[in-house]
Amino acid sequence: MSQQLTEISVIIVEDHSIFIEGLCSILRNVEGVKITNTFTDAEPALEFLRLQRADVVFLDISLSGMSGIEACKAIKVIDNSIKIIALTNHTEKSVIMDMLQNGADAYLLKNTSRKDLITAIFQVLNNQFLMNSELQKILFSAEIKPKDIPRLTQREQEVLKLVSEGATTGTIARQLFISPQTVETHRHNLMQKFQVNNSALLIKKASEYGMV
Repeated sequence: MSQQLTEISVIIVEDHSIFIEGLCSILRNVEGVKITNTFTDAEPALEFLRLQRADVVFLDISLSGMSGIEACKAIKVIDNSIKIIALTNHTEKSVIMDMLQNGADAYLLKNTSRKDLITAIFQVLNNQFLMNSELQKILFSAEIKPKDIPRLTQREQEVLKLVSEGATTGTIARQLFISPQTVETHRHNLMQKFQVNNSALLIKKASEYGMV
């Protein structure tokens, strides 16, 4: 999906005001990005999103009241096209999985670099996923290999490989000499076969099966 020329609307849900200020100071200097609103609790953010759309939500997990995991799921119910970037200090595998299974499109630690923070915005809008090597090791740690491995066509295997490498739909289309619409069809079929609803979980499951 190519980026539109309009500004990318971003909201921040984080219970530490000083962290919100720091994040805002970074994002205000990013061309094409507009901070629409900030919240210290999930509930007001959900009310806002019911009335006004945002493209990207930076979402902490440890919030007072509704947790970030619950908020993530609720946001996707309001509008599944909203991209959610988890921004947290949690490195537990169960927490990472809960966020991904409830719709998070990226998972970043609060000590992430400015570059990765900004990159994440544009990657999730292109249906890509960003996770640093530390978190990948936690997430992809050894598990029992499932018996029922999805059967993929040769083309689906090629698309899966490129998705796991972070390639955009346009890049995949050019490399495989197919249309972007065909790429999206293969991506949809892959998600159905792996029984997942986002690229992050697709890559994780494929990795568990030893397919990427």
